[in-house]
Amino acid sequence: MPAKKKNTISVDVNVMRRLLYGNGTTLLGSRLDLYRKSGTHSQFSGNRNIREVAGYPETLTFDDYLTAYDRQDVATRVIETYPDYTWITPPEVYESEEPSDTAFEKSWKELTKSGKIISTLRALDILAGIGEYGVLVIGVDDGGELSEPLEEGKDRKIIYMRPYTEGECKITAWDEDKTSERYTHPLLYEITPNEFTQRSTSIPLNQGTFRVHHSRVIHFADNALNSEVFGVPRLKRVYDRLMDILKIVAGSGEMFWRGAYQGFSFEATADAELTDEDKTAMKEEIQRYLMGLDRSMMLQGVETKPISPAVASPKEHLDAQLTMVAIASRIPKRILSGSEMGKLASTQDAENWAQQITTRRTNTAEPKILRPFIDFCVKNGILKAPIGQYNIIWPSLSVPTDKDISEAALNFTNALSTYAGNSLYTVMPFKDYLMNVWRYSVELAEQMSSGFDEEKFKKLKKEMTEKKGIQTPKDGKNETPDT
Repeated sequence: MPAKKKNTISVDVNVMRRLLYGNGTTLLGSRLDLYRKSGTHSQFSGNRNIREVAGYPETLTFDDYLTAYDRQDVATRVIETYPDYTWITPPEVYESEEPSDTAFEKSWKELTKSGKIISTLRALDILAGIGEYGVLVIGVDDGGELSEPLEEGKDRKIIYMRPYTEGECKITAWDEDKTSERYTHPLLYEITPNEFTQRSTSIPLNQGTFRVHHSRVIHFADNALNSEVFGVPRLKRVYDRLMDILKIVAGSGEMFWRGAYQGFSFEATADAELTDEDKTAMKEEIQRYLMGLDRSMMLQGVETKPISPAVASPKEHLDAQLTMVAIASRIPKRILSGSEMGKLASTQDAENWAQQITTRRTNTAEPKILRPFIDFCVKNGILKAPIGQYNIIWPSLSVPTDKDISEAALNFTNALSTYAGNSLYTVMPFKDYLMNVWRYSVELAEQMSSGFDEEKFKKLKKEMTEKKGIQTPKDGKNETPDT
C-alpha cells in the first residue's frame, strides 16, 4: 500500500518574519484582520461590519499612506509635525566641558556647519514615518561598492546622504545567526529610488536599482514596539479619520457648488399655451440670463420662482474629526491646526507639547537616529574619535513671553546674589553652576563665566562689607555739620 503523500505549503521567509517579528502592519494587514468578523467592528452577529459600511479599507498598504501624505493636507501635518519640532533647533554635541574644543568637537562642528546633516536626519525621520521604516544610505569615499561591507578606516569623508522610504526599499537578506548581535536584522537592501519608477526618465530601471550593505545604512523604524526593524506608520491609527475629513471637506465644496447659487424654477401657468417655438425662445432667454450679463428675461405664460439655497456649515463635523486625529496622534489640536503661535496656544498645551517633544528627542531621535549616525561617523573615520563618552544637549522648545522673561531675570538675579553673597563659588565654580543648576549650554556658560574673577570679587565684597562712619544731622532741619 503506497505511503500517503504529505501536504506541504511553501511560505515566503520574509513574510513569515514580518508576521512573527513585525508590529502588525504588514502588507497582509494587521493581525486584527484575522478577527475582523467579530469584535468592535462587527455588530448583529457579524451581519454588519461597521468598517465596511463606512467605506473604510480593511487592509492598508504603503501606497495608501504615501498617497495620503502626498495629497492630503492633514495627513502631511500628522507625519511631519513630530520631526519638524524634534529637529527645529540642532542639538549640541560635546565631549567635555573644557573651554577649548576637543578634536571630536571640532570635527563635529565642521561636519554640521552647513546644516545639511541635521536637515537630512529630519528628512529620514519624516520619510520613515510614512511606512514601517526608512533607511539613510551614506556614501563614503572608501572606494568600495555599496553592496560590500564598509570596513573601518581613517580620515574619510561623506560623499552623499540620501534617505529612502519603505516603498523604495526591499530587504533581500537577513542575519540568521543566533549568536550575532544583529540576529533577525537586515543584511542587504535593494533600493529603487522613486524618480526611476514614478517619473519619466531616460535612465533604465535596472540601472536605477542598487543593493546596499547594512554597514552603509542607518535604519530607522518609528513607533517600534516589539521589533527594531518594523514600526507603526504614523497614519495607521488616524487613517479612517482622514477619510472622514476628506468626505467632509469634499462634500462641503460640492454642497456649496450646488447649493450656494440661487436657482430658479420656471412654472407654466394653468392657461398657458406654449408652442415648441415659444419653449425654444424662452430656453435661449433663460440661457442668456444665466450665462451672460443680462439681468432680465422675457417670458410668456411662465412664472419664475427663486429657489432658496441650502448650505450647511461643516465646521462642527470637521472639528470633531480633528479632535479625534489629535487624540490618536498625540498632537495637541492647536499644534495640529497650525495655530500654536502667539496668544492662540494655551500655556498648558505649549508645556505638554514641549514635554512630548523632549521625551521623543530623548527616547527616539537621539538613540535611534542621531547617536547611530555619530557612531557611524566615528567608526569609519569621518569624525575624530572622542576620548571618552560624548554628550548631547537638546535646546529648549519653550518660547518665553515678556512676563516669563522678566520673572526669569528676577529669579536669576536673586539666585546670583545668593550664590555670590554666600561665597558658593568656593564650592562650585561659576561655569559649573550655570551648566548644572541653570542648564545653560557649554558655550553660553563659558561666555558668561569668562569675566568672573574670583579674587577681584572677594576684594570687592570685602570693601563693600567694611563698616564706614556715617554722619547724621544734629537738628531737625536735616543739616549736617558740613552745612
